Amino acid sequence: MPKKQSTAAKKSRKAALQGAKYTSALRQLRSPRTATAVLVPGERGALAMTIGSRTSTVHGLRGLDSDLYWSGWVVGSGQNPADLFPGGGRLELSRSERGMLDDQAAEIWGTVPFSQSADSYGRAVACAIEAFGGHIADWDVQVDEDRRIYITLGEDYADREADEEQPRRWVVGWMDTRGWFTFLEAGGGESLGSCLSDLACPLMSLPRQVAAEVAHLWGGAPATEPPLPGLEEPANEWRPPHGYVPEPPVTGDPTDVILDLERSLAAYLTHPAGGARQAA
Repeated sequence: MPKKQSTAAKKSRKAALQGAKYTSALRQLRSPRTATAVLVPGERGALAMTIGSRTSTVHGLRGLDSDLYWSGWVVGSGQNPADLFPGGGRLELSRSERGMLDDQAAEIWGTVPFSQSADSYGRAVACAIEAFGGHIADWDVQVDEDRRIYITLGEDYADREADEEQPRRWVVGWMDTRGWFTFLEAGGGESLGSCLSDLACPLMSLPRQVAAEVAHLWGGAPATEPPLPGLEEPANEWRPPHGYVPEPPVTGDPTDVILDLERSLAAYLTHPAGGARQAA
């Protein structure tokens, strides 16, 4: 297990990576592919822009710039997009650096949508926690701009009476921009749980490492001891593939594409525990 670090030290280390150029990923950028954007006049001065099979509506030059940025395209040299308003026309595009990283991330995942790209990792960690003697009430993967895993430890309260006292439970959480942390779920009348406490383990820690880090929450075996007898993790013999990066760089910006992170997450698509549980 990695040496314990204070929350301040961990935040300082992450802050040092702000704005980093991910050379391991950028070295793999291929020659950008090109496309043609066809813009035709729409309602109320808007333009309907079609790139391949994708059609969107843009309102003004700022809207066009934003749409192209987020979809990973840049306008080829010698063209003035302002000339397309309001009559429409054609733009020759090429893939931006961001777009090429998006394309490579899509190749890593194949047919798995972004909204499911943390599910297998969550399942693997949940199985490892159970192997260390922890009880899981519920777990979930949530995706907005970032990806989050929440594993609620303890008893499932679904079958308890509404007026029956329900002690607060620990939640083990993960964010692809932050890493692993724990917090107590919200009590009565609270909108949020108690303050987060970062775990001193890498962003893409192996499931057994995460389980060992949180075993103290249920009085389980410390990190230096093996799992309880009879509770062997289904993936006991699993080893990460070559190129697995346990601590890919993060900037805290969920829109950044980090190929090392995507490769490490995708490794759990073949993890034996990947199909052992279903997300709530």
